[in-house]
Amino acid sequence: MRFISCLAVIFTLLSGPLLALTMSKPVPGEIMLIISPDPVELQQAVIASGGQMIGPEVARFGFFAIASDAAFAASMLGHGAWFVVDGRQIAALCGIRV
Repeated sequence: MRFISCLAVIFTLLSGPLLALTMSKPVPGEIMLIISPDPVELQQAVIASGGQMIGPEVARFGFFAIASDAAFAASMLGHGAWFVVDGRQIAALCGIRV
């Protein structure tokens, strides 16, 4: 019972920030966070869609990219990304400046 209570508290604490992150619309010309099940495979799609990878690091479920085309986010979703969101605040937390 205590385990379920702990899970409920953790879910409650994390749901607000996660909801805010997934609801933030990407801005063309600004840093975007691309979340996908296989970010390594999606890197080629970023280049093919006119985007540019930011930084040398690719996390397990995502990476940062930048593109000036307004259709870039839709293209990434079409290539299998789960979410494409505004990545400026997350990038600032990671120490990325553009």
